[in-house]
Amino acid sequence: MARRRSKLRDRRLAALAAGVVATALGLVGAGRPTIWYDEAVTLSLLHRPFGDTWTVLREVDAVHGLYYVVLRVWCWFTGDSIEAIRAFSALGVGVTAGAAVLLVARHQPLRVAVAAGLFAGVAPGLAWTAVDGRSYAWSAAFAVLATMALDAACRRRSRRYWALYAAVCLVACWWHLYLTLLVLAHGIAILLGLPRARKPWLAAAAAAGAGLVPLAVIAWEQRSQVSWLLDIRFNGYRMVLNVLTSGQETDPGSIRVVLAIGMLALGAYGIHHLWREGRRWLPTVVALWAGLPTLAAIGCAFADAGMHPRYVTFAVPAFAIAAAVGGAALPKWTPAVAALAALILVTPALVAQRAPDAKPGDLRQMAATAEEVDPDAVYFTEAKARSIELAYPERFEGLPDLSAPDDPDPDPFFPGVRDPGTIEGAEVAGLRILGYGTRAEPVVTRLRELGCRTEPITHDRFFWVRLYTCP
Repeated sequence: MARRRSKLRDRRLAALAAGVVATALGLVGAGRPTIWYDEAVTLSLLHRPFGDTWTVLREVDAVHGLYYVVLRVWCWFTGDSIEAIRAFSALGVGVTAGAAVLLVARHQPLRVAVAAGLFAGVAPGLAWTAVDGRSYAWSAAFAVLATMALDAACRRRSRRYWALYAAVCLVACWWHLYLTLLVLAHGIAILLGLPRARKPWLAAAAAAGAGLVPLAVIAWEQRSQVSWLLDIRFNGYRMVLNVLTSGQETDPGSIRVVLAIGMLALGAYGIHHLWREGRRWLPTVVALWAGLPTLAAIGCAFADAGMHPRYVTFAVPAFAIAAAVGGAALPKWTPAVAALAALILVTPALVAQRAPDAKPGDLRQMAATAEEVDPDAVYFTEAKARSIELAYPERFEGLPDLSAPDDPDPDPFFPGVRDPGTIEGAEVAGLRILGYGTRAEPVVTRLRELGCRTEPITHDRFFWVRLYTCP
């Protein structure tokens, strides 16, 4: 009994250490990358009264509702700066790493479990979420926690543990709807590896599914908000590469390919090694956890059905666990070589993820033009362009906003814009106006109609900045 308590204590201490290391690494340089549009959406909800959250979620973004609510509680204690928001994500990566240690330690030596947890925490396909103010870091944490709950239920064969598994799955799927793919992977693993657990798993999955119905209905009604995904094209190769190595704007290309190949090769060897040892349950669960969401993403890529690699980020810990087991199973001194190679490959990716322009859309660069150009006024062509001002409001202090609407109610995240037809020539005469446009509305057509001379300033994939000099 004393020896068992000692082993449990060692596992918990190792898990805590891995979690602290992963969280600390996630916090390094968290404020360096620019805020991007999705993070500006997060900030917009945090800067408004709590009651407005429910108003917004009835219209859009209900699938992120639980994240917004929990994040608001976090910000009551930490403040709502972008660094504080990203710190919450870094904590999610730390929980993922620590939970991975506890999960693997039930089936493998503690040194292998620690390697799995640490690699999960620094694998680029997950590490990018530590410096991103969205829900994806914690989706990975919930994936590991749900798998731990399943493992405990199968081992203990207790209704209490199956009820715990159902509860964790319900919360996980409310947090990130795509985690239903993980629950399905669990079911297939039960069917293949533990037929005796089919009935309790079905009961638990049914209970979780019933609790998920309201969110599923709302998500279906709001499906138009992700219609932009149909304009994004990922082939199967790029989908897998981005799932495993993040696909941030500044990621080193060739290193990503080598790292992805290494993770897949070592992961396959790790699954094979566990299977050959007769430990069929862990490799079955890990393979399905990694494979099913990734195959679903690849299928969507081939079918042009609309899918982004970040939606299946929760599969990355499974790849990391399999690769760590595979690396540890290599003969003689080669595990040390594999660990060194992983460190060499991972480090440039982690550094690149913290580059100032690492995010899709550089709102910092767009906002900086307000100080560099020193205009007399600004104009935003549509509500989405206001994400630039919300992300970096200090750059726009004291500048008149000619697009300010009479009704400032958000639309739904940012204030709308006035009818450009109401702008009169006398209102803009002699002014230098900095216009912020989007891909859909790149130009302030009304100012051109009034004879204002146009000068392009800068642009990226999502926003255009032009200077309008009016006569």
